[in-house]
Amino acid sequence: MTEIGVTTKNGQHLPALPRLDPARLRLFRTGDHRVRATVEGDRSYLRVSISRAFPFGDRHRYVGLRDGAQKEIGLIVDPAELDHQSRQIIAEELRRRYLLPTIIRIISLKREFGMSLWEVETDRGRAEFTMTGGQDNIAELSATRLVLTDIEGNRYEIPDMRRLDAASQALLDQVL
Repeated sequence: MTEIGVTTKNGQHLPALPRLDPARLRLFRTGDHRVRATVEGDRSYLRVSISRAFPFGDRHRYVGLRDGAQKEIGLIVDPAELDHQSRQIIAEELRRRYLLPTIIRIISLKREFGMSLWEVETDRGRAEFTMTGGQDNIAELSATRLVLTDIEGNRYEIPDMRRLDAASQALLDQVL
């Protein structure tokens, strides 16, 4: 495996990742729909998460794989070089991971044992999710725009906190 390092536009050097050979990599789903991976001649990974890697703007290339402990497995430079099933799994997982429902209203927010339990109305219907405590899973993209990440890695967007109703804003203030 060769390694690929990335330097960002601001000159920050990101650690090198092993480049995964598409001819030796196979992705498949288990009976419970989790993603598994095998790298021929290397090893198998029982639980794999898939995400876009730098540069984010090149949506059809540079896909990162992590194991169940969230340690980097490696980088797929061009998923189009993978077998059909592996390409299909990557497309499904990226679509699921980067689905970003918009929160329209916060119905309830409870905090217990360092966790926050959310019930929200989104542009795709009602949703319930759990986040770990603190602001670690709340990304402030601007003074008014937030992205919340739940314990399963799903993300929810609040494009403009000022547009939430007063009750939703009061609940949101509890975690900000």
